[in-house]
Amino acid sequence: MRAKAIVVAVLLAAFSASVASADAEIKDMKQSDWAYSSVKKLVDKGYLALYDTGEFRGGQALSRVVFAAALAKLIDQIERGEIGVGGGDLAEIKKLSDIFKNEISDYDNRMKALDQRVADNEKAKVVLQNDLSKAIVEFRERTDALAAENKKMRDDIGRLNQDVAALNRDLDKERSDRKKAQTTLWIGVAAAAVLGAASN
Repeated sequence: MRAKAIVVAVLLAAFSASVASADAEIKDMKQSDWAYSSVKKLVDKGYLALYDTGEFRGGQALSRVVFAAALAKLIDQIERGEIGVGGGDLAEIKKLSDIFKNEISDYDNRMKALDQRVADNEKAKVVLQNDLSKAIVEFRERTDALAAENKKMRDDIGRLNQDVAALNRDLDKERSDRKKAQTTLWIGVAAAAVLGAASN
């Protein structure tokens, strides 16, 4: 926390540096915005740059690269003796330090909470992957069992079809044999009737 306060103090001390002003227009901020004057000073002094569109994009997170570049410029000016901290600067540093103290502390807490959420999500991801793997194995086993059962049913149906075909052949033969026997019987009855009539 103390190191962050020092960094903030060093960066804010840069407000008093006598660097040539770029007089850049910040297109995405109004002069009535609460941070406009601070951003304008940092841009004019060359610690921060605007995008090619002339926008500052204050809602965008500060990257470590941008922070390192601004800090390097500030350190160079301190080493050359170009930056001095006066009473007005100290008051502004104190004011901004008080404003951002809670945000810096809150940022640390949010980062810890975010790290915890990431760790929890990783654990949940592992559990989901394990559950998914088990479900896939169970699905494959069930699919294999269904395929085996389906094959057995098809084999049983094939045997039943063969049995039905054999039974139909036997029935056709039985019908044919009965028809022959019936025909023979009628021939016998007709012959007996003819013989009986002839003998009377």
